[in-house]
Amino acid sequence: VQAGDTVMVGPGTYRETLTCDVSGNSGSPITYIGDYSGANTDGVGGVVRITGSDNDQAAARANGITASAKHYRTFRGFALDTTTGATLNGTNSTDWIVDQIYFGTAQGVSVDCNGASQARWTVRNCYFPCTRLATSLYFNHSSGVNDTGHVVENCLFPSGYIAVYFLRVGGGVVRNSLVYAQGQYGILTNALTAGQFITVNNCVITGCGSGLYAVSAGEIIEDYNTLYANETARTNVSIGVNSVAYPPLFDTRWFFEAVNGGSMVTPFDLASYSQLVNVAGTSPTTTDLRGTSVIGAQREWGALEYDPALLIEAGSGGGGAVSISPFRGNF
Repeated sequence: VQAGDTVMVGPGTYRETLTCDVSGNSGSPITYIGDYSGANTDGVGGVVRITGSDNDQAAARANGITASAKHYRTFRGFALDTTTGATLNGTNSTDWIVDQIYFGTAQGVSVDCNGASQARWTVRNCYFPCTRLATSLYFNHSSGVNDTGHVVENCLFPSGYIAVYFLRVGGGVVRNSLVYAQGQYGILTNALTAGQFITVNNCVITGCGSGLYAVSAGEIIEDYNTLYANETARTNVSIGVNSVAYPPLFDTRWFFEAVNGGSMVTPFDLASYSQLVNVAGTSPTTTDLRGTSVIGAQREWGALEYDPALLIEAGSGGGGAVSISPFRGNF
């Protein structure tokens, strides 16, 4: 590939690490797009998955996508999972756009932006269901990096240890994101250069150990956020004039669709490639949360049975279900 190229990646599972060896240019980025619709590849569509696992049981590789000092790169529309290190790693890289990525299970960090030359990363419209001891989004270096211009927006951080961590990296913005049930910190800053700070606006931060935690006062400037039911809302962070502590009240319809026999996929259904589909158990229930009987050889572990017939989107005719995010506000 060269500057200005767009690579359309067809649906399927890619058991490999994509290592970037070329940079784009300003106005001519190199773009990789997972073709979920199939319109530009196989005509059928489906998830475009890059995994660090060889068997969907254990991680075998450190990264799903990695680069060193490769600039003006865009990645959109992938599912990345099961790595031992950073699922997406960019060392000393600038001007990256990470968009519409589902970051699945990782033993380390989901996104690792590191190095003295990092600048102008935009991470948007992404989903980070991290494990209890993992950090979702990590901007870091061994010494101070200032005025980076990093932007995190419209992202979902529904679990993990730390949602967004700025270590010695200043000049970033986190906005319009949901930070939920982080075991330790929602948004954390540490050892920023004096006078540097991170701006947080328009976010819902709830159910975390510490919602906003700045190791030193002034490292986080927040306003127009709701921080609700965190063990500690703020540490070394002044309350924004327009911030509140209102409960977010997420939309419950997906749950009631499920338990009343609905045909809608939830965020908690197993994927078709999960190695927990049809695994033998001990005294399983005969039906799942939806009331669905066993499909296949065994009752799935967890609350939900894997059912390939479940609907994803509306408009399928005959009473097709509408897919509803559990992270949308109630009405």
